[in-house]
Amino acid sequence: MIYMVEMDMRLGDREAEWHAWYLAHIKVLLGVPGFRASQRFRSLLPCPAPYLALHQVDSAAVFDSAEYRARGGPGSTGEWRALHLNWRRNLLDGLDASPEVAAGKHLLRLENARNVTLPPGVALSWTKVERLDRDAAEFGFAVIDDPSPLLDLAKADTCVRLYRPISKKIWEDTRR
Repeated sequence: MIYMVEMDMRLGDREAEWHAWYLAHIKVLLGVPGFRASQRFRSLLPCPAPYLALHQVDSAAVFDSAEYRARGGPGSTGEWRALHLNWRRNLLDGLDASPEVAAGKHLLRLENARNVTLPPGVALSWTKVERLDRDAAEFGFAVIDDPSPLLDLAKADTCVRLYRPISKKIWEDTRR
């Protein structure tokens, strides 16, 4: 399953500080049993929630655990919580692993948009929203080399988003 978090932040001149905090936060989350890996992204184009995190988790039961309630969720963000805007959290089923997007590659994300015509060679993996905010029905993902052929589509259709990685995919301790 994929735990997807999208947000905007009122960071001002604190963006580097926030990224450092979030990296440390990922390491805390990866200490929660059932959290396997995490990767962060930033949208290539302006959008309501330009930051994206994809966390690979074993199951929805992770979010009911005492360990998660003690280390994750809205209460775990401390002073940063007041700076969150457009914060969305959805738990996605349909993929056992979150996409791994290497440096120089990009992530294509579609929201409720199976009818969007994509360039040849772009193959999406679809997920169904199962839990948390449930403000969409499904999301499709693809790792792409060149976002250029999709930029106009993403500008014209808010269901289409393109992201670049902020971080590499970070694995739990057993995979390091």
